[in-house]
Amino acid sequence: MNLSRLSLKGKKNATVEKNAASTSDYFSMDNFYYKQISELTGAGGWSVDFKNKKSFFDEKARNILNVPKDYKPTLNTGFNFYAEEHMDKATALFFDCAQGKSFSTHVKMRTYDGEIFWAKASGRPLRDNDKEIIGIRGVFQNIHEEKLREEQLEQSFRLIQGHNSRLYDFAHIISHNLRSQVGNLQMSAALFDSSNLSADQNELLQNFTKIGKSLDVTLRHLNKIVSVHSVASKTRDKVVIQDVYNRVVAGLSQTIRENKVVMYTDFSEVEEIPYIEAYLESILQNLITNAIRYKHPDRDPEISLYTYEENGKVHLLVKDNGLGIDLKKHGEELFKIYKTFHGNDDALGLGLFLTRNEVEAMGGEINVESKVGKGSKFIVTLD
Repeated sequence: MNLSRLSLKGKKNATVEKNAASTSDYFSMDNFYYKQISELTGAGGWSVDFKNKKSFFDEKARNILNVPKDYKPTLNTGFNFYAEEHMDKATALFFDCAQGKSFSTHVKMRTYDGEIFWAKASGRPLRDNDKEIIGIRGVFQNIHEEKLREEQLEQSFRLIQGHNSRLYDFAHIISHNLRSQVGNLQMSAALFDSSNLSADQNELLQNFTKIGKSLDVTLRHLNKIVSVHSVASKTRDKVVIQDVYNRVVAGLSQTIRENKVVMYTDFSEVEEIPYIEAYLESILQNLITNAIRYKHPDRDPEISLYTYEENGKVHLLVKDNGLGIDLKKHGEELFKIYKTFHGNDDALGLGLFLTRNEVEAMGGEINVESKVGKGSKFIVTLD
């Protein structure tokens, strides 16, 4: 007996068995770590072994697909678990993966008994030690409920967008068509000869004049609100905050002098931002004007404006030492249209409403902190 031949034969058999074992290891999902991950994520695993022409579903995949206990998956029947409308997509992804391209996608799948569901699926090619592709391994999760909620939210968002667009179009048409009629009303009242009218007729004419002025103011407000919707679609440009502030203060210079306002600014931390310049100018003007309008009678107004960055977002802070606002009483109505809280004759209740709409149209938000008699602090998130 040739012991050396037996020895070589034994080594050869051992090598074959070792290679077979190592090949099967590529497709093995029978380990504690994998099972724990599968349980935590709710993901089912599958694999295809090209060399041995075998397919595999793990326990979680079998549960998701609701296959019988004795069901044996094959490469030919694997595509039956995809919805018909996504069959071409699944086929293309599989063959691309077989050529070395991993994938991660959302796809419609089908259970063994025909129930359609959305799944999050991913797969990657498996290679041996020689970098040759010998199969594919993948996982998938049932995300049907999540996908339905997402689709419902998208549908609701589109519906709201449509309603908003129609409302703004309607408001634009109304404001445009009524302005000419209001102008005619005001002109007619101004040209009317009141010298021969009785006291009652004069009073009636004065009422017409007041109505005309009131309608004109209302239409101007409506135009401002509509402009927020139209301007928001414009491209953002780099805006230097100090330049916009200087322009606003120049326009309010007389009011600032008359009220002995002291201004403090520091825009050094954030000097410029991508924004719509007209919006930033309007925001600054409204907040500064409000701070002056609601000054405290016992002290000169002091207004501080700062920019800073926090949590990756740019903020504008506008602080005053004025009358302050009772937020417990008025907080919910603070930014609503035509809401005023201090009884000032020149207060319209439009400034903060417009400011919030402008800020939110740019994707930001505005918050307020205030104490009665101490002043207010507005924090505007600019992006």
